[in-house]
Amino acid sequence: MKDTDPTVPHGLAPRKTPVQTRSGATVEAIFEATIQVLLADGATRLTTTRVTERAGVSVGTLYQYFPNKQALLFAMLERHFDEVVHRFEELADTVERVCADGPGQPIVQLAESLADAYVSVKVARPDRTMAMYQVAGAIDRGNLAIGLYERLKSATVRVLAHASDASFSNVGPVVFTLLSTVSGLVRATFENPAAGSEGVARLRDEAALVARAYLTAAADRT
Repeated sequence: MKDTDPTVPHGLAPRKTPVQTRSGATVEAIFEATIQVLLADGATRLTTTRVTERAGVSVGTLYQYFPNKQALLFAMLERHFDEVVHRFEELADTVERVCADGPGQPIVQLAESLADAYVSVKVARPDRTMAMYQVAGAIDRGNLAIGLYERLKSATVRVLAHASDASFSNVGPVVFTLLSTVSGLVRATFENPAAGSEGVARLRDEAALVARAYLTAAADRT
């Protein structure tokens, strides 16, 4: 990735991308150490020295890949966001294959699938999700957030197009509200210490309930 990449703010592009197994393992160790430091000490006390000490590598090794702390955090956010988008795109591909040889799926089923696609990435590694929300507001995501939303929107529109019992005359605002609502529920759960493990455990069911209710209400029934 180069600084000319329009999704990456100036100065936050990684210096190089690992291509060998060993270098990939090194970057993964740096990522994991960053998560641990964020959870243990908080974003304000995160330093590259603390990260490298926990990762068992030198500061110079970290700087081979990332020019500064902000670039490291941006790379982690980018990877986390990309996992969400990839899950949505996989869902859209699956729905299209299933419906190619048969009828579409009920809107409630599609709503549950969309909610699950979003939440499953977040709850797979709750520690990582908590860490990412600590730094998301402090990093200039710029065009990355725009590109993320457009990919999520495209995949969601593809899924909703296969509803057997509903359609959407103006699908854009519907997708925006759905994604914003589910995203807000997830963020509130992970940012609220009072939610705890029970809140995370309920998140999948709660997100599915919200998605079902909203899409059912917003749809033009057929």
